[in-house]
Amino acid sequence: MNLLASKDNLIRWLDLLLHEHVVIAPVRVQGLTLFQPISKAEEVDLDFDNTTLPPKGWFLPPTETLFSVQRNDGQTKLVPAMVERDALIFGVRPCDARGIALMDKPLLQEPSDALYRERHARTVLVGLSCRQARPECFCTSMGSAPNDASYVDILLTEIEVGYIVQVTSKKGKMLLPESFTEYEGVLPTPPEPRAVPIKDVMPAMKGLFDDTYWERLADRCLHCSICAYVCPTCYCFDVRDYSDRGNIERVRSWESCQSSGFTRIAGGYNPRATKGSRLKQRFYHKLLYFPEQFQDIACVGCGRCIKACPVNIDIREIIDDLQQLEAKSGA
Repeated sequence: MNLLASKDNLIRWLDLLLHEHVVIAPVRVQGLTLFQPISKAEEVDLDFDNTTLPPKGWFLPPTETLFSVQRNDGQTKLVPAMVERDALIFGVRPCDARGIALMDKPLLQEPSDALYRERHARTVLVGLSCRQARPECFCTSMGSAPNDASYVDILLTEIEVGYIVQVTSKKGKMLLPESFTEYEGVLPTPPEPRAVPIKDVMPAMKGLFDDTYWERLADRCLHCSICAYVCPTCYCFDVRDYSDRGNIERVRSWESCQSSGFTRIAGGYNPRATKGSRLKQRFYHKLLYFPEQFQDIACVGCGRCIKACPVNIDIREIIDDLQQLEAKSGA
């Protein structure tokens, strides 16, 4: 059974949730829409197309302390990082929710990432269906949809009189207020994003590892890593230890396979020393290695990398190029 929430009831509900949760929601900040903790519901931007960054930063922060070692009066104490409060992420687009589900595959398999697992268990996802398909979107080709409720606890779909409320989990059901009423109407028809044929991309890539295509593509790439930082499914990180007066912190920070030092090892050897080898790794991981291991392409079709790339590298064009190259080689 679906429910209906007026906009006023939705705002009041969010204000109530703030008493027991850290509520993270889309907020306008200097012309950008970003997921940020809010202190009152009226801060939420309900009219955004999509956020500049995905909500993965709550589960895997850009920088976080994993643990610290503190020395005092001759005693040494290990202090692990803790997740202090339950959280609710509001306004998650279905593609971003699928991105979290894809990150779960490597980060929740044993041995699981303890902080990621704890945040995941203590977080409720409230999704918001897309009203329109942006030019860079292709989510339906990547296993999602503008109104996909599969990966959230609650999905909101905007209609003229308010929001249709679909509840998909016990966590979501426990949070519903009595002010939401029964909705007996039908769900609106979702928008249709651009279709990107992908059925032949995996077999195509198996024969193109040594193709000069990657170096030609890399001639355009600046290796700024913006594609990784805006991506809902990129989860690579670096770990460093910092010492101050005998106290030590182990800190994890986002990193990118596009970085020249990402694969550098002891002695200075780098197995991916060229720009082409690093760019190739990004797309092979997303389109071949990840699906071989986890049975899903590591892309949700949000299009953020397309929009953010300063030299207009477009993953949709790359998918098409690879399939065409393979077709020509087999002709």
